[in-house]
Parts: sequence; C-alpha cells; structure tokens
Amino acid sequence: MTNNHVRCLIVLIITGLILVAVIGTIIYLVRRSEHRVINYGSCARPKQYATDYDFDYTNHTKEYRNINSSVDYFRLSLSWSPTFCSGKKDAGNLFQCQHSFGFIVHGLWPSSLNKSNNLHPRNCRNEQAMPIEIIRKYFCIMPSESLMQAEWEKHGTCYWKKPEDYFEQINSLYSKIHLPNNINDILNNPNNQTGVKNPIRKSIKQSFLNINPQLTYNHIDVMNNKRKLKEVAFCYDLNFNHIKCF
Repeated sequence: MTNNHVRCLIVLIITGLILVAVIGTIIYLVRRSEHRVINYGSCARPKQYATDYDFDYTNHTKEYRNINSSVDYFRLSLSWSPTFCSGKKDAGNLFQCQHSFGFIVHGLWPSSLNKSNNLHPRNCRNEQAMPIEIIRKYFCIMPSESLMQAEWEKHGTCYWKKPEDYFEQINSLYSKIHLPNNINDILNNPNNQTGVKNPIRKSIKQSFLNINPQLTYNHIDVMNNKRKLKEVAFCYDLNFNHIKCF
C-alpha cells in the first residue's frame, strides 16, 4: 500500500512538472511573438562615434524649459528618414542620410493634456553627455549621437532618472511595432485612393494595422504633407498601453 502511495506521489510530481514546463513554454512563445527581434549589429554604423554630442537647450533660441506641466500620456514618434534627409542642406554630412534607413525613432515624449498653454514638459534637466555605450546599444533604432542626447535631455529627463531607463523604454515599445515594407509604394502610387481625403495618411495607417493587430485606427497618428511622409506616432497611457492619439 505504501509503495502505491509513493508511485502516485511520483506520478503527480512528474505530471505537475510537465504542466509547469508546458505553461512556461506557451507564455514564452506568446511574449516572444509580441516582440519584433531587433538585430543591433545589422545596421550601418560609423567607423568612429562622435564625441561632441552633448546638448544644452540654452544654446538654442527656439528651445525652452517647462517643468510645470503634468505628464498625462506618452507619444512615440518614428521619423521617415527619406523625407528628413531630403529637407536637410547638410544631408551629405549626416550619417543617417548616408545610409538606407527607413523609419527611425525620433523620440518618446512625456506629454500633457493641459490645453491652456499647449506646452508639454521639456528640458527638465540639463544633463551631461551620456556614456557612449548607450549610444552604441541603441544606435540601430536611433542612428544619431546628437539626436539621442537631445531627445534624452529635451524629453527623457521629464520622466526618467537615467538615460538607460529612457532608451530601454523606447526599445520596449518600438520592438512591439511591426514596420510595413510598402511605404514607398504608397507614397509613389499616383492612384492611391483617388477622391479620398488624405489618401496617403489612410493608406499608411492601414499598412500598420494590417500587421499590428494590437493597434486600432486611432492609436496611430500620421504626419504627412501630400506625398511627403514626415512621421508616424503612437500614443500610450501611463502604463504604456496604447491609447487614442490626441
């Protein structure tokens, strides 16, 4: 009788371990499917990184500091490199414009719903240049040392204590968004939904929706001037869940 009890106990333990393993595998596969795998060694990189990328908002006439607005939501903005580079006189000197980048991260912006002054938090702290190790780690999604430093100081300092936390949050959000590969086709199609108001915007939104089931139409904000795509943005609540863009 004792042997039977021991056998039953062993069977129950083994069964439990198998169930735990199966459930763990399922959870892992589901979470992995939600993230786009980013190969950080796959993008073009400079032979030598810049060393003069620090940012000081007081040296820019159009910059300002605002530490009084609340943080009510976040906005992750992706810049379309071909349009950015076409509008830059010094594009030939910019690493981003010397290589075939499509969408890159412009920034993650703590934002306010306060419409009285329409000012979002900005330049909350004037920080020193971040370690080059952070630049190297996230360069493929944001290929500019000066851009990374400026976005950290202009926006990241208004919510995060360390640049590592800011860029890891950007990485976490960006990795969950699948990027369509038909943007140029949409922009160059002369018959793109003729008669529809801003057909380019609607088509770009739909291209994201087709491969991102977690998104709805209002979660995406497309900024374009006719066939010139500037940016595509996504909005999040304070728990970094998708919300309607304001």
